[in-house]
Amino acid sequence: MVRKLTAVIALFALTAGLSVPALAAESPYEQFVIAPPPGDVPSLGVVIEDSQKLKNTFSTLQAFTSDGTQQGVSKVTSVLNCFEYGSKECGPDKFFNFMANLGFCSPDVPTDCVQGVTATNSAGKKLAVNYVGAFPEKMAYAFKGNLQANLPTGGSTFLVDIPEAPHVAGTQYLVVAQATGIKVAGNPLFNVNDFSLGIFAVSKVTGRYQITGPTTEVAAFKVLGMVSNQRVPFDQSTGTTARCAQSSATECLLAWPLPLDIDFGLSLKMHAKINGWLHGRTNNTVAEINTAADGDQVIQVSGRASIVPSVYAWFPKTDIPKQVADYYATRPEESAYGTGFGDRLAGSLVSPSLLKDYLDYRESQFPEAIAWYSALKDKAPMAPTQWSIRSTNSGSDQKGCFRNNASLSGIVTTNSNFFVSGPPVYNEAENSLDYKVASPHFLPNGEVFKGTYNLLIKSSVARCIYGFTAAPVSATVSIVAADGTAQVATTVLGEKNGWLYLTASGFTFSSPTVRVKLIQETPKQEAIPLATVTVPAKKTSITCVKGKTSKKITAVNPKCPSGYKKK
Repeated sequence: MVRKLTAVIALFALTAGLSVPALAAESPYEQFVIAPPPGDVPSLGVVIEDSQKLKNTFSTLQAFTSDGTQQGVSKVTSVLNCFEYGSKECGPDKFFNFMANLGFCSPDVPTDCVQGVTATNSAGKKLAVNYVGAFPEKMAYAFKGNLQANLPTGGSTFLVDIPEAPHVAGTQYLVVAQATGIKVAGNPLFNVNDFSLGIFAVSKVTGRYQITGPTTEVAAFKVLGMVSNQRVPFDQSTGTTARCAQSSATECLLAWPLPLDIDFGLSLKMHAKINGWLHGRTNNTVAEINTAADGDQVIQVSGRASIVPSVYAWFPKTDIPKQVADYYATRPEESAYGTGFGDRLAGSLVSPSLLKDYLDYRESQFPEAIAWYSALKDKAPMAPTQWSIRSTNSGSDQKGCFRNNASLSGIVTTNSNFFVSGPPVYNEAENSLDYKVASPHFLPNGEVFKGTYNLLIKSSVARCIYGFTAAPVSATVSIVAADGTAQVATTVLGEKNGWLYLTASGFTFSSPTVRVKLIQETPKQEAIPLATVTVPAKKTSITCVKGKTSKKITAVNPKCPSGYKKK
């Protein structure tokens, strides 16, 4: 299937006006930032690179009024930045969105914070990790939390120094921990919808930067429930988009490749509880969610960074590739979604260029991602290192087996560009746990991309799904290509300390399904011993004579007495 797809791509790529904004020659993939299309030519673009959602994050608490109460339908009529819930015009009668950067735990912020950062080298040695401080020192839109309302404090990201884990530009690392959510008007509690963790290897440069922040422009939200897009920082010294992973008004953190032989770990204490399933961009992943003595969650997660092929490109609207044009022609409702770039056209809210940046790892969006892969000749423009962990909606709760916020149900990690962010889906027909992934077939250097897939699932959850007993479980892991053919992959299975560990690696793309089939042998019945039955021996009779005297002898084995003869 891959050969056919590549051949078709080669035909149309000759006529398509592809424009992938290049990084400077000395800049690594990790310094990629979203920018307007080259030359500001009206264009259609795409970005499928999830580390951008962890770069240049900011804290914000916004209150909304609208012409109704229905999320996704009611039109927003006003937006206000709030710095404390319950203050004037920021009361419980409003609808709220929040994004909260969780800082390092302190006496002032003892919960909804990061309580520890760890690093372990390939020899198993735990390395010293030194807290450097918040960066930026204060977020422009930081807000005070409210434990009674389940609202975390929105603070800053922070830096740590790990002297024995150097990267190409130093020993400092940026730690990002962010919770996002909403509060419906009239509801006393905020809901945490998403939870994200990220680690970046960084170095610091100075300059003049326009910091990131939320917008209060009503037109940017359209309907109730939308959140403002994150803005990339602007380098005021050069008049260009800054390549920062995070910035203040005077300093910029540049990202560099992460070491691939270091296990980085984070521990968090959370009053605002998250759900019980995680997904991420790590290898050798270990995760756990426990309950502290005060009822808060303690979340611990660690793993190594992975290399992830990423997609980003602009095409002039006069040269949109046929596969992309055909996709949106059959789905006109999706053609207007995205982030606008450039001055809006006269008399409308439409921008001349549109970036498709909303793909959020749902199965229904696989065809859209694959259409863009085709436009890029099935080759990823970038392949940065990434370390990230995110919570996810459990989707359909299979037999109620995922409904337990007090502990972790499982975690899925993959280096695939696109994947289903929820847990594996139980396939009744195949009696398997299926997980779909998709990626360009080739890396930027032309090598065939090899996928990895790691599933950690709590043994009790797996047994719940399958209705297994406590007896040992075995498994098969298969990789099924989009055309239904099977692929060969290296697979590993283990069960330890109440967890099942499954790994598949070395498979190729574009859109295979990872199929995990758990098996448990039926316990053998012990043989029931038969009862011993004694059958009485059969007696016979003989006649014995001595002269004129005769005797009848009856016995099992009758014999004549001494002096008698058998008649």
